[in-house]
Amino acid sequence: MPKRLTDEELSELKNWLADQQINPNKMHREFSDAVPVANLLKKLYPKLIDIHNYPPRNNTQLKLNNWETLNFKALGKIGLPQSKAMLQKLAAGTPGAIESLLYEIKLHDRSSKKSDRCDEQEQVWSENDDIMMVNVNKKVGDAIVQVPQKMILFSIYEHTLRDSQTKESYLNAANQKIAHLESILKLKGERIDELCAQLAKVSVRSLIKQHNLENSSPNSALNFGNIENDTNNKSTEYL
Repeated sequence: MPKRLTDEELSELKNWLADQQINPNKMHREFSDAVPVANLLKKLYPKLIDIHNYPPRNNTQLKLNNWETLNFKALGKIGLPQSKAMLQKLAAGTPGAIESLLYEIKLHDRSSKKSDRCDEQEQVWSENDDIMMVNVNKKVGDAIVQVPQKMILFSIYEHTLRDSQTKESYLNAANQKIAHLESILKLKGERIDELCAQLAKVSVRSLIKQHNLENSSPNSALNFGNIENDTNNKSTEYL
């Protein structure tokens, strides 16, 4: 006899079927054939189901053939084998039969997903040796409460600390190199300013010298003319 579901279990089943995009109101009319269940299992266990093995059937005997194939190739392999009597009830659309099977599939799907998550967490922990959540006691006011806190293995802490120290040493060396280059640039700037100042002084001296030469040339010509006139005057007096 199929398991009789409680109202709460029926409600859970309908919600789960809705999540699987299945209309729970059409269970008795459509699910007498194994094809809808095969499509459901195809979504849950893709590698387990070859949908071509389940052509749609119209009469009870051919529907039973589909159920027997599904029972042998899929239901038995996931730990949900059905008896011959149960398969006949499913093919005949007996009320309560399909609900009982779908509820077993729902429970199996939930437990398998939970198991997969646990396996994944254990695998991540074993492979990556990474962060783990633990509950620690913490005083809040006058009460002691448990608070989730992230924990890591000491080996991870040591490795992270070494990496941090290595990066810090690299940054310190880089900063020292930058400071040295900045001091060199500053000295070069000061030297350039000093050379520019010296060049400016030389230019000024050259301009002053040129100016003095230009001013002294007319005075020399004037003095030479005065000497010539004095000589002529003296010659006239002797005559």
